Amino acid sequence: MSGPVVRLPWSAWFDERTLELPLPPGWRVEVAEVSAAERGPSLEAALDAPRDAPALAELARGARSAAIGVEDITRPAIVAPALEAIVARLEAAGIAPERIRVLVAVGGHAPLDRAALRLKLGERVLARCDVGNHHPYENLVDLGTSKGGLPVKINRLFAEADVKLAVGSVVPHPYAGFGGGGKIVLPGLAGIETLEMNHRPAVTGLSGAGLGVVEGNRARAEMEEIALAAGLAAVLNIVPGPRRETLGCFFGHPVAAHRAAVELARRAYRVEIEPGADAVLLGAYPKDGEVLQLGNAFNAWRAAGAPPAHDDGTVILAAACPLGRGYHSLHGPGMRLYRAPVEREYLGRRELIVFAPEVGTPDIRQSFWEGYRHARAWDEVLARLAARHPKGGRMLVFPTAPLALPVARAAGAAETRA
Repeated sequence: MSGPVVRLPWSAWFDERTLELPLPPGWRVEVAEVSAAERGPSLEAALDAPRDAPALAELARGARSAAIGVEDITRPAIVAPALEAIVARLEAAGIAPERIRVLVAVGGHAPLDRAALRLKLGERVLARCDVGNHHPYENLVDLGTSKGGLPVKINRLFAEADVKLAVGSVVPHPYAGFGGGGKIVLPGLAGIETLEMNHRPAVTGLSGAGLGVVEGNRARAEMEEIALAAGLAAVLNIVPGPRRETLGCFFGHPVAAHRAAVELARRAYRVEIEPGADAVLLGAYPKDGEVLQLGNAFNAWRAAGAPPAHDDGTVILAAACPLGRGYHSLHGPGMRLYRAPVEREYLGRRELIVFAPEVGTPDIRQSFWEGYRHARAWDEVLARLAARHPKGGRMLVFPTAPLALPVARAAGAAETRA
């Protein structure tokens, strides 16, 4: 008799397929999937009705140049249609495409090569606009000091543009609460010293920030202060669904449009669970590109009011990692904010297995404590499950764990099974 099969979205941006993982008899699977049913404004509707900001045509009136900061490929939103629509409206207002700079707001991440730029931005924007990657060490302009004493250095090309815009996704973030909004400028287009000072509190545990926390979040407030000081006029924020499809778009003031997007994200990403499972499977899609981004898969765990697995349970993190180990100018191995991996306190004594078949164990060890297992074959995972749970049990599956915001299911509510 065969057991259930777990199906996970796999390899965001690069392969985009469904991975099927069989389980032996004795396992009962519950799937906690974020919703694709919640919807917000369409792209054109969002651009036609800005939130607390002038329309693009008015922003561009009399301007000779524009700069658009856009998130990189470690983020999930499909931004090409939004960029094309923004460029078209700027062009209609009198700014020629060759005077529109699209700056990939990599922050401390790796720059995008041509293939990745084509995937993220689309061929039409690449062909018509001046496209480049931000560099956190060079070509910066000094904007002084923030209210909190942060030295503010921002990409010079962005700072010198007449019209400054941003495009990015709004998904849960363990430090900024949610992505998007002013985060495109800080950290996306900031210098390395500014990045370090803004991120250091997250490493020391003194950030006053947290997953899903927006209001009262010191880091978020600082990001918005600096983005506005840099002249960010408007943002186009996208809420992506479980397969990166666009659920809604929000255009306008960097704070007002962001908060509207957060409202939709909270509804779409809310999932009901029954805590205390024997095993929990965290699918890292749509942030499964590289090892250094895999911590986002624990969003689902950390957002839950009660631990999704019981104290002796097993936690499996599944990720494609087509970009391998990854790159980060702050948090990567040997960089200024790198810390050797330790046990994750919130997991307690639960065993963690990192199922990442396309990378080596030395890659995993840069981000995960040596006491956690790395499995390159699913059979290795099954062997550990058999040893720890010989009779099987209940497995709670988060196919898109970076997005999920779990709440405990009300007594008697229906379950979702594989």
